[in-house]
Amino acid sequence: MRLQGIIVPLITPLTDDGEPDEPALARLIEHAIAGGVSGLFLFGSSGEGPLLTDATKERLTAAAVDCVGGRVPVLVTASAPGTRPSLELARRLLRRGGDALVVASPYYFTPSQDEIFDHVAAIARNVDAPTIVYNIPQATRTMIEADTLLRAAELPEVIAIKDSSGDMAHFQRVLRINATRPEFSVFQGAEGVVGLSILRGAAGGVLGVANVAPALCVELYEAARARDLARIWALQEQLTDLGRLYTHSYWLAGLKAAVAQLGLCTPTVSLPFAPATPEAQAAIRRDMAAAGLL
Repeated sequence: MRLQGIIVPLITPLTDDGEPDEPALARLIEHAIAGGVSGLFLFGSSGEGPLLTDATKERLTAAAVDCVGGRVPVLVTASAPGTRPSLELARRLLRRGGDALVVASPYYFTPSQDEIFDHVAAIARNVDAPTIVYNIPQATRTMIEADTLLRAAELPEVIAIKDSSGDMAHFQRVLRINATRPEFSVFQGAEGVVGLSILRGAAGGVLGVANVAPALCVELYEAARARDLARIWALQEQLTDLGRLYTHSYWLAGLKAAVAQLGLCTPTVSLPFAPATPEAQAAIRRDMAAAGLL
């Protein structure tokens, strides 16, 4: 499997009472695919993965796979504080039809770099699917250092990395993987530097704002692949301006409120988080109108 382009870390639509909303999930998937995304990434930060039960994740994996019908790959995230629970969840989700597995560093405790590598290797070697390593130190409390990612990329089962650290010096070191594995995919998860990252050699971006504006994200990717500098900077500025929607409330509530403005789902967030206030929703609506999305 070769991954590239814009992959959407899909939000998890919920009903007003916090239950999984499968019809809304189908609407959101169609919106993303119509916008040109190259894959769906389930149960990451934007998908509220740490807030969902394993049973809910299994149910939504099956629903997403059924809706997608093979049009794009479905990536499922199996992250937990330890290796055994991560591996158990990975197997359960892959049995529901996921095409590839996403694995982050263990969280809550603070593992060493060798322990992070051992965690990734133990999971990647024991599931029947390609594996993507996810570096998101702001959530896991542990940075996966570039040397550890380079080491993980030597595992044949590992086909890609998503790096959301936002550290471009670190990201450029990770891109050295392509010198020995040109088919390997390194994805940028930090929206503010995605255009620059693709110019530098990234395979694409995994961008939360692609839930709201998938076509804009795909257009930026295509401009970067074409090395159209003027278009890249103009589109990157639009994407950065749209990112204001994260600032009016807790970022996740803001993202879900923005998708709700498109009529795709409710703004409900998993407990204990509250949805964006009416004032925040009004500000988000203004941001989206300014971006030409309403």
